[in-house]
Amino acid sequence: MKDNISFQYVSGSIHYFRIPEEYWHDRLSKMKAAGLDAIQIYIPWNFHQPEKDVYDFDGDRNLEKFLELATSLDLLVIARVGPYICAEWDFGGLPAWLLRINPLMKLRSSDPEYMKFVTTWFNVLLPSMKRFLYENGGPIIMVQLENEYGSYSTCDETYLKELYNLSRLHLGGNVIIFTSDGPSNGLLKCGSSDKRYLATVNFGPTTAPVPKVFKVLEDFRQNQPWVNSEYYVGWLDVWGGDHHKTNPEWAVEGLNHLISYSMRVNVNMYMFHGGTNFGFWNGGARPESSITSYDYDAPISEAGDITRKYMIIRDLLFRRKGTEPPKLPRNTTKISYGCVNMKFKSHLLENKAPVTRSEFPLIMESLRQYNGFMIYSVTVTVPRNGSIFLKFFGISDIAHVYTGDKSGHYTFHGSIRYVNKTFQLNNVHDVNNITIIAENAGHINYGSEMYSDVKGITGPVILNGKELRDWTMIPIRDPFAIVNMNKMKYFPSEKKWPVPGSIYHGVFIVEELGDTFIQPDSFVRGIISINRHHVGRFDQQQGPQLRLYVPKTFLKLGRNHITITELQGPIKNDAHHVHITFHDQMLWK
Repeated sequence: MKDNISFQYVSGSIHYFRIPEEYWHDRLSKMKAAGLDAIQIYIPWNFHQPEKDVYDFDGDRNLEKFLELATSLDLLVIARVGPYICAEWDFGGLPAWLLRINPLMKLRSSDPEYMKFVTTWFNVLLPSMKRFLYENGGPIIMVQLENEYGSYSTCDETYLKELYNLSRLHLGGNVIIFTSDGPSNGLLKCGSSDKRYLATVNFGPTTAPVPKVFKVLEDFRQNQPWVNSEYYVGWLDVWGGDHHKTNPEWAVEGLNHLISYSMRVNVNMYMFHGGTNFGFWNGGARPESSITSYDYDAPISEAGDITRKYMIIRDLLFRRKGTEPPKLPRNTTKISYGCVNMKFKSHLLENKAPVTRSEFPLIMESLRQYNGFMIYSVTVTVPRNGSIFLKFFGISDIAHVYTGDKSGHYTFHGSIRYVNKTFQLNNVHDVNNITIIAENAGHINYGSEMYSDVKGITGPVILNGKELRDWTMIPIRDPFAIVNMNKMKYFPSEKKWPVPGSIYHGVFIVEELGDTFIQPDSFVRGIISINRHHVGRFDQQQGPQLRLYVPKTFLKLGRNHITITELQGPIKNDAHHVHITFHDQMLWK
C-alpha cells in the first residue's frame, strides 16, 4: 500500500558512488524515462567515513544532493544502508580502519566493539536521511539493513535486533525496514530471524521458478509483500573471467513473468546502471578481484549509454502503464583523442615518504594504508656462495620482490599472490637488502574470508632458515604523487629500474570535452591516473576489460597529464614508442 492505495513497484539499482556527481542527473533521468517507479541504492560506510573520526559528504559523496535529484525526478528510493552492503565494493562497504583498531574484530555481529562503531556511523547517517523519508515528503519508501546476512557464517540474531532497534530510533516507526537473502529457508532463517523485518529474496531469470521461490518466502513469513530485491538483468566480471552478457529478451521475459504473477510482487533490477570502480574501490575476492568496470551488462551502460536491453524494458513498462513513453534522453558525447606517447619518469621505489621501523613487518592497515601499496625493506647479509633461499608465510594480496645492492640498484625477482612461496636467488653477492612492494588488490567483499582480511606481509619472512627482523615500511599514500606534475622534465634515468613498479607519464591536448576510453597499448597490468584522478586498475593479459572508461569530468581543455604505473611488464615498445590510445567506445576481450 502507498497512500492507502494498492501499489506495485518496479525499480532499478544505481550506485551514486560509482558515478561522477556531474552525471547523476543524466543517469537518473534515463532511469525515469525507462518507466521505473523507484531506484535502489546502497550507502557504503567506507566511502563516507574514510577514517575513524572523519566524515565526507561532499562532491561525489553528497548523498543529500543525490536524494534531492531523485525527488525532483519523482523517483522513489529504496535505501540499503548496511552497515555491510557487499556490492562488489572494497570490504563490502565496511571501513578498513576497523582492521587497524582490531584485526580480529568480529565483523557483522553483535560484538560490542563492532557495534560501537556501527552505532556511531548510524548516529550520523540515519538522522540525515530522516527528512527524505516518504512520510516527510521525501522519496525513501524502504530501508534495508545488512545484506544477504543468511549467507554469512555468524548468523547472529541479536545483531539483527540491535540494527533494527537502532534504525527505528532514528527513522521512526513507519518506514518499511527489510532484509534480502537468497531464496531458501535456511538463508532466510539466518538473514531475517527478527520477524519485525520485511523479508525479501534475490534471484535472477536463471534460478528457481517464480511460484517455487515465493512459496518459500510465504512459508517463511506469511501475508507480506513479495519482493525480489535483486532481479539480475546482468552479472559482475572478475579479472581473467568472461565478460558476462545476459540475453535481453530472456531478462525481460523473466521480468514480465514476475510482475504479472501477482500484484503482491515487487521487483528491483540489479543493476540498471552499474558505473565504475574508480581508483582502488573494487571489491576483493580470491583468486581474482572485481574489475574496474562495473558495467554489469546493465540496461544503461557503464558510460551512461542506452542499450537494446534498456529499450525493450522501457517498452514493457510503458505498455503495462498504458501510457506513451517520454522522449529518450541523449547519450553523452564520446571522443577518440588518439595516441599519446608515454615516457619513463620514476619508480614506486623512489618514494621518499617517512619511514616506519619495526622488528617485524606491520600490516598495511596499522599504518593507515587502506588501499594501494606499501614498501617493506630489510637489510640482509648474503652468504659467501651468493645464494639465498627466501620463504614467505603470509602475503595479502600480492608481493613484488626485489633485491637491492650497495650502489642502490634493484633487481626484480617475481611476484607472489596469496600463497606461500620460496625463492632461490643465486649470484647475489652484492645484495644488501630485500625490498617488497605489497599490493592490496581489494579487501574481500563477501563471505567468511572477510574476517581479518588484513593486507601486506602477514607472516614471517625466512632467509636461509632464519626469520628476518628489523624492517622499514613506507606507505605509498598516492602512487601518482611520486611524479611531481608541476616540475616535469624528462631526463635519462640515472638507474636502470626494473619494469614492475615503473611510472610512465604523457601529455595530451584536449580541444573538446567528451567521455573517452583509454587502452594502455604498451602496458600489461597496472593503474592509471589522469590529471590526478585515479581512473583505476587494468590487466591487458587477463581481461576481460581492455579499455577503461574516462568521464569528461576527469579532463580539462588544453594540456592533460596521464600517469601509468606498470606492475608486471614487459613494456611493449612499438617502433621505440611506448604509448596509450584514447577511443570512443569500450572494448572487451
